[in-house]
Amino acid sequence: MEKAQQIQFRNLPPAAQYEALWRLALSGLTVEQVAERTGWSPERIRQTINPAPAPAIAPWQTVRRTRPEART
Repeated sequence: MEKAQQIQFRNLPPAAQYEALWRLALSGLTVEQVAERTGWSPERIRQTINPAPAPAIAPWQTVRRTRPEART
């Protein structure tokens, strides 16, 4: 039965996988237990639930890049 659940989880669209991971995590399961149920590695689960933030770009840097004629 566990293999069938893993296959079903893998066939879900990414948004549904994300929601399922959150539901499992909020149910009180550890990351290792979620990994056993889904077939994913604990690290992949951690990255999916809590992705690394994108690098911040200061707004004035984007203005300078898009409008070089404004400096003349």
